[in-house]
Amino acid sequence: MKTLSLWLTGLTLLACPVMAQTTAELRGHLDNTGTEKLVVSWWSQPLAAQQQQRAIHVEPNGDFRLALPIERPTLAQLNYGDEEITVFLEPGDALELKGDAPELSTTSKFESGDGAAHRAAAAANNYLQEFGRRFANNDAFQVLPDNISLSEKGFLAFLDYRRDHERSLLKKFGRHAGFTPAFQAYAEADINCTYAEDRLTFADLREQTVPGQPRLQLADNYYDFLREPGLLPGNEVAVTSPNYQDFLLDYVHYQARTTGHQPTDPAYFPTCYQLADNLLHADARPVILGRIVLETIRLGHVVHAHAMLESYAASGQAPPVLVAQLRTELVNHQAFAIGSPAPALPLRLADGRRLSLAAYKGKLVYLMFWDSRYPASQREIPYLKELTTALAGQPIVVLLVAMDESLNNWQQNIACASPALTGVQAYVPANQRAAVRQEYSLDRLPTAVVIAEDGTLLDLHPRTISSRALQDDLKAAVGRAAAYRAVSLAQL
Repeated sequence: MKTLSLWLTGLTLLACPVMAQTTAELRGHLDNTGTEKLVVSWWSQPLAAQQQQRAIHVEPNGDFRLALPIERPTLAQLNYGDEEITVFLEPGDALELKGDAPELSTTSKFESGDGAAHRAAAAANNYLQEFGRRFANNDAFQVLPDNISLSEKGFLAFLDYRRDHERSLLKKFGRHAGFTPAFQAYAEADINCTYAEDRLTFADLREQTVPGQPRLQLADNYYDFLREPGLLPGNEVAVTSPNYQDFLLDYVHYQARTTGHQPTDPAYFPTCYQLADNLLHADARPVILGRIVLETIRLGHVVHAHAMLESYAASGQAPPVLVAQLRTELVNHQAFAIGSPAPALPLRLADGRRLSLAAYKGKLVYLMFWDSRYPASQREIPYLKELTTALAGQPIVVLLVAMDESLNNWQQNIACASPALTGVQAYVPANQRAAVRQEYSLDRLPTAVVIAEDGTLLDLHPRTISSRALQDDLKAAVGRAAAYRAVSLAQL
């Protein structure tokens, strides 16, 4: 089941007049409740690290009641165990929910909790549940895992087919019961923005997820959809949609690339910030600027992020809650950042000899942590020889560091590999793995970083070995550490 990303509406966070707080009431009855808890969760602001949650007391007979204080239309999520549903609430709503607790996502049904007064709100939430069942939780209507492999023509046909069916469902539910203006605007914008986001990111996502395939050369008119009314530069009705926020962020990246900048360029993220500052306006602007600062921090560009954050805070339009969150993120990412020394690694070669990163001083190092037992890691290995062959004669080292639990298994796997593994093969001793995971922020494998010639971190999220574009990225990265440090931030 796909989890929907749900945000407390961005309008509540921005510099606009504060409305009197009121409540939305949700009550109802769940059959077959057990020991699981019923929980409502929401994102308090777009840059939050985690959702806020509140447990809802469920009576032994399955009845429950919740009054949620809200100021504006709000998306939230109800969870019962592994089951989850989306709810759209407006101030003053009174809704009743019924369903089978263990099958909440497929049995939930909303009714007005106050006679006919809130039929439109009930219709909106019933539409969301049906939308989830038909589309959000159905792989046939998702880009991943299968539709991303389609050709350009096939992918556009898929997007058009999905959008037509989504619009048809919205029209059907709206015709029967009608929607409030706020929900109608949100739902229409969400469908359109999802289409735009998936179309805009198609080539990049395909290159990242379809191994061994060259980047598609798209038709000259492929991006004409960006001229459709209501998408740009900032649809104030749609800004409450997380899909629209994602689209605007990726649109800024698209504009940066069309002006000749690439994510590997030292000035890329300052350029994105400046573009967003010029392209966007009103409620969308501070949210997207904040998200650019946040991704700059999390991708390790701490020096640039510091200057961007100071500009963001001084603009007078950034909500204090977003500025505070970004300052916290900046502090938390200071140690492991681009330009900081790569943490020392206690490496051993297959024959037990010690290996130090210092041995490669003066060379660029592509360092991939992996585990030979895991399919995700194994999928990268067939492309290793192609990469090292393409880099022959370059001052670049490809170093694979194994995190296997069993040294013997790793030794056997690399000894039996066909074709024989190229590059440098090393492993981390068992008693050092936990420290290495922490110092390199390894929450999944494989994970790669690029270390500059001077031993500092240069790229915390490079492409995978299976991406052919990695070859060009690494060649272009030679000598880039000095260029990165020389980037002028005066434009911010």
